[in-house]
Amino acid sequence: MNRSCKVITTCFHGRVVRPETAMIGNPSCMANHSQNFPTKDSILELLKLILSEEISINPGVEVMDTIIVNNDTGWSRGNDWLKSVDGTKTHSGKIIVLNRNNSGRSFGGYNEAFRKYKNDYDYWIFTEDDILINGDEYFSKSISEFKSDKEIGFLALQGISNEGLNGQFGPEVIHAHGGVGITSTKVLTELVKKLGALPFANETQSQEYYDIIQLGEIAFTNQITRLGYKLGVLKKHFPLHWFAWDKMRNISNRNYIV
Repeated sequence: MNRSCKVITTCFHGRVVRPETAMIGNPSCMANHSQNFPTKDSILELLKLILSEEISINPGVEVMDTIIVNNDTGWSRGNDWLKSVDGTKTHSGKIIVLNRNNSGRSFGGYNEAFRKYKNDYDYWIFTEDDILINGDEYFSKSISEFKSDKEIGFLALQGISNEGLNGQFGPEVIHAHGGVGITSTKVLTELVKKLGALPFANETQSQEYYDIIQLGEIAFTNQITRLGYKLGVLKKHFPLHWFAWDKMRNISNRNYIV
């Protein structure tokens, strides 16, 4: 039996409001997701939605834990709520709450989850708190498509792009939007063996937004291709994700198909 987990990164720090989901990248896809979580309280409400989804939605696998990585900003009410749900039974596993500092944002969270739990799981889905991976039997479908081509090292669930931050295009910057997708412990272990950690802007590096994206979002899956693997794009079951603010407004995720 495969052991699976979903890593969801969060942070009680208000985000820029983005009213609508829009096209981004090259090739373009609907990955510039809507978001309206400008306050700590709005993020707490988002996490309550996530908990409800994790309890109710069938991932299609027997065992799947949900690791919520809190990039801790010191907000006691939010931290207390996360502590209260740690260990909560979900549809196919349990909630695990992991607290860390906020270096590297989501991608530092991805690294910390794998560093701590690498021996516990075979397959990993990575996502941020406002990108819900919630399609029916999403994990079994993702594993099936990931395994359909042994050359795939990471299956992107919301698309890939060749666009770097400087506007240049080329295979040297191919990456999965948001680092959102599925991979295996085997691939991640190879990556850590090569680099020492999953890519992110660590404490010794700049924490400016563009550096975090360059050293985290882009580098994470781009470095997997440098191991000799391909980046796959979810096709057969697309989409299995739903941007949280769109879901809250009842905007269909079928709009993501272009």
